[in-house]
Amino acid sequence: MKKLFSVMKEVETYLNKYPLLRDNDEKLMANIWWSYVAFNIGENASGKALLSMLAEGKLPSYESISRCRRKLQEENPNLRGDKWHERHKRADNIRKEIVA
Repeated sequence: MKKLFSVMKEVETYLNKYPLLRDNDEKLMANIWWSYVAFNIGENASGKALLSMLAEGKLPSYESISRCRRKLQEENPNLRGDKWHERHKRADNIRKEIVA
């Protein structure tokens, strides 16, 4: 549980600092993974080093990062991206059409 908590805090930090990442899990994951690689190996790390860390379970999984992002955005409206608002606006319009 401690590991998930640290991933949650890191995801929250990135969502606050870089609003562009709020709508793109792949970019969010890439930034978080890079921070782990750069911290553990250095800025000049190779793709092989990244894959080694991934294979050894030293990087948070895509699923964990995505799950943390969804939970944070559910609880904190200020962390939601533009796509979240667009999706929910469309859903509201569809609900209104169905009721009418």
